[in-house]
Amino acid sequence: MARKRGESGQDPKRPSLAARRRARREGEEPLEARVTLRFRFGEAPEDRVTMLDDRAIPMFGSVFQYRDRIVRSFAMLLLRAGVTQPKVVAEIVPGTFWMLHKRRAAGQEEDR
Repeated sequence: MARKRGESGQDPKRPSLAARRRARREGEEPLEARVTLRFRFGEAPEDRVTMLDDRAIPMFGSVFQYRDRIVRSFAMLLLRAGVTQPKVVAEIVPGTFWMLHKRRAAGQEEDR
């Protein structure tokens, strides 16, 4: 039997599949993850830095929805951990000076 345009064949009293999924998601409690984050900058025990130790982190929504924020937070944690280690700072600082010098040189060439 062919349906007329505008007829969905769905009971008007019953909510759509998307509406049912949305209602189910809104009613759920957030998933809680226990996270420990340690960075190892060398083989010696003092070269290990623990940034998060068995911390409860509630997870809302989708990882794909918050991926930029997650990556930014992870990069900041890595940078903070690196700054606490003198060996890492010795490697990072010369590179940043080189990058700044190169950026300034490129800016001066554009001004010409």
